[in-house]
Amino acid sequence: MQNCVIFFVYLRGFLTHIDLKKLLLLTIGCLVCSFASAQFNYYRLSLGLGAGTTQAYADVNKVVQKPTILGSFDYNLTPFSSIGLEVQKGSISGGDKILDPHLRYFNNSYMAVVLGGKVQLGQFVDFESSGILNALKGFYIGTGIGMIKNKMTEIVRQKPDLSNPENPTFYIFPGMDASTDLMLPINTGISFSIMDQWRFTKYIFGINYQFNPMFGEGIDGYNDPPAKFRNGRDYFGVASFSIKYCFGPEGLY
Repeated sequence: MQNCVIFFVYLRGFLTHIDLKKLLLLTIGCLVCSFASAQFNYYRLSLGLGAGTTQAYADVNKVVQKPTILGSFDYNLTPFSSIGLEVQKGSISGGDKILDPHLRYFNNSYMAVVLGGKVQLGQFVDFESSGILNALKGFYIGTGIGMIKNKMTEIVRQKPDLSNPENPTFYIFPGMDASTDLMLPINTGISFSIMDQWRFTKYIFGINYQFNPMFGEGIDGYNDPPAKFRNGRDYFGVASFSIKYCFGPEGLY
């Protein structure tokens, strides 16, 4: 009982000498700092430029790497999710005029427009509680719909039949030299954000791989009957890196 009396005497003395205004301001300040540590500042809009290589997985055997460039415009729903428009311009190529079993080769000067969305790992996890999750918070997946315009700048259309050397014939590979197809882009990659002095995401560096199943036969220019030559679904991939500049209305997450 005596100890309790001594404790309350000391407590009364402490409360008498402490500045309650300062204590209240200190408490509010701590709460504000705790809330701010969980915030993520970002700009709603971003413009991007990128470069990479294409790989065709079509009706020819050899995969050939070709260059492409990219431009993008995105609206950031949150710091970790976005919808946007991307334009690609470059070449898609494959086959070999000499080593291909049927001498087939093509080079497609293409242009594609993709409308899609992406969502990052940071949208779903508490990355502040883990160093590994913080490093991987920019990992993302995405999909959408796209349209590609194909134009063959070089393609082998004839295969000689030398079974009768005295009277050789030629097989004509069917297909179109120019076409427009739909495609289903599937993206995966990782983004790294660079903050400005106000702790807003200002620049985004990205590494991306886009896999594009096609709804047509236009990217390689060949459309042979399956009974004569392999003619399955065509795909092409784009491995790229990009940098995006963020601007516009500000968001708080």
